[in-house]
Amino acid sequence: MNEIYQQVISILMAVWQRRTYGLVVSWLVCIAGWTFVAQIPNQYEASARIHVDTESMLKPLMKGLAAENNIYGQIRMMRETLISRPNMEKVIRMTDLDLTAETDEDIEGLINALSRDIRIDMQAQNLFKVAYGNTDPQVAKKVVQSLLNLFVESNLGANRKDLAGARRFIDEQVREYEEQLELAERRLSTFKQKNMTFMSGTGGYFDRLQTARRDKEAVEATLGERALHRDELKRQLNDLPPYIATTSNSGPSIGGASRPSELASRISVMERRLDELYAAGYKELHPDVKSLEARLKSLRDRYNEEQSLFSQRLEDGDIEELKGAGGVSPNPIYDQVKVRLIDAEAEIASLKARLALKDNAVKELEALAKRIPEVEAELARLNRDYDVIKNNYNQFLQRRESARIAQDLEIKSDKVQFRIIDPPETPSAPSSPNRLLFVTAVLFMGVGAGAAFAFLLSQLRSTYSTVKKLRDNFSLPVLGSITAIVTEEEKKQYRRRLAVFSIFFAGLFISYGGVIAIEMYHLAAS
Repeated sequence: MNEIYQQVISILMAVWQRRTYGLVVSWLVCIAGWTFVAQIPNQYEASARIHVDTESMLKPLMKGLAAENNIYGQIRMMRETLISRPNMEKVIRMTDLDLTAETDEDIEGLINALSRDIRIDMQAQNLFKVAYGNTDPQVAKKVVQSLLNLFVESNLGANRKDLAGARRFIDEQVREYEEQLELAERRLSTFKQKNMTFMSGTGGYFDRLQTARRDKEAVEATLGERALHRDELKRQLNDLPPYIATTSNSGPSIGGASRPSELASRISVMERRLDELYAAGYKELHPDVKSLEARLKSLRDRYNEEQSLFSQRLEDGDIEELKGAGGVSPNPIYDQVKVRLIDAEAEIASLKARLALKDNAVKELEALAKRIPEVEAELARLNRDYDVIKNNYNQFLQRRESARIAQDLEIKSDKVQFRIIDPPETPSAPSSPNRLLFVTAVLFMGVGAGAAFAFLLSQLRSTYSTVKKLRDNFSLPVLGSITAIVTEEEKKQYRRRLAVFSIFFAGLFISYGGVIAIEMYHLAAS
């Protein structure tokens, strides 16, 4: 820390030894700087404030019914287009600035200067400031006034022109999309007529193929069920006799024997009689019961013998003889089963015919498998194009109606109103440059330049103010230091030089004060 302090002290001493050179540089910089500041031309700024009214009484009533104009977007656009090249050329002609230009390069320079120097700022909501600075206050006012005239004139009918142009554009789009829609409808209708075979039904090809296969499977399942039913009827028919014995108790016998039906009736009577005896409390060993059971057993044996004989004669084909004898009659159950079997056979034949039709339909659809996807893909594309065109057409119809309402609203109401709050005036006092600030900055620059110059000299022509610094810079041994003996005459000369330095240094600040006073006087006079 002590070394740094010693180094700083050494630098300050070196600069102090060369203070005269630094003071000369400070004076030269200040004189040159103040002269330059004095020669800077005054800039006079003219400005105006404009209020942009974006509200109207009809706006809340028509909200959502008409196309809303982007007010702030329009203002931003005006902010950018106001300083466009055509407008700058108009401003140059309106303010007679073109009279000062002799060549195209001069005109180009004027346009660039105007575009650079004109400012349009938003101070608050709907409040804008237009400002321009020039060395001539009259020119500054004319430029701002010309800008206001262009600003107002360009917006009096711009919105209505924009709406009319937009409506013309929408009308053209509606006509174009109407033609495209008619063309798409014709293409779709022609395609459907050419491919009518592939478009029967309400579903797609694969839906119809699946439906046909399901119908075929359903018919096959029904046919299988009916075949099982038919087989069951055949089995039942084989188990039933076509003729059965008659139940009459009179008539001739068959081959000298009673008919089986008569024996069956007698057996039935005896069985009922036996049941009555048992019900009356008779036991098996009772004589009546034993007698009745013996007779019943004899009748049953005869019945079985005659039933076997009857069945044998039926098998031998003696039906006519049995009929003539009144011993047999057609079996009604057999006839019913046979009728049901005939109906089942007819239904199976019908189902087979239906199955053949369903199978042919499936085969036809399967044969079209390669063609159907192409047709359906093309149909989907045509429908998609038609839907897109129709959707755009409907949107443009809605926009045309919105544009019509917006145009009517624009005619009946001033949607955007521009009002000049503060018109431009001829500035009496310059707005720039800020000479007080510049003069002060030049003073500090001069003092800093002098100190920097003295420091630079100290680095170029080094001196050694301490023994340590001498030892650090040379490898030779330093024996010691000798204190200078200053005479009275040298002290007087030092004091005189210090006084002269102080006078000139103070004169620098006095000159600064004089320059400030002059500038203040000019400001007050203006």
